[in-house]
Amino acid sequence: MYYLADTMALVWYLHGQRTLGRQGRGILREADQGHHTIAISGVTLMEILYLSERRRIPIGLENLENLLTQGDNYTVVSMGFEVVNAAAVIDDVPELHDRLIAGTAAWLGIPILTNDPVLISSHHVQTLWN
Repeated sequence: MYYLADTMALVWYLHGQRTLGRQGRGILREADQGHHTIAISGVTLMEILYLSERRRIPIGLENLENLLTQGDNYTVVSMGFEVVNAAAVIDDVPELHDRLIAGTAAWLGIPILTNDPVLISSHHVQTLWN
C-alpha cells in the first residue's frame, strides 16, 4: 500500500513517541520492513526544518534524511503544479501547509497518516491514525 505521512506523524515516529496512533505506527513499521511505501510531502521537509530550528520538535532534517536513505520505501513528493492544483479545490482545510499536504494526498489518491482534526474532517482526503 501507499500512504502519505503528515509532518507530526513522521516526527513522532522518528522520535519514538507513543502519541503516534497504533494504526499509523504499525503502517510506518511495516514500511520499514518493505511492506508499504510512504510518501512525504515537500512541505513536510520545510516544516521539519522550521520547527527544528525553533527547537519545537526533537528531531531535525538529518533524522528524516536517514529514514529516506534506509531504503526505497520512503519517497519525497515535490511541490509542483499538480499538487498545488489539487490543493486549490480543497476548501475545508484553511491552513496553507496542511492544505498542501492534503493536496499531495489528493493528487496521489492515497490516505494520510495524521491525527490532525482538520484533515480528518476534510471531505477531500482519507485519513488513518488509530
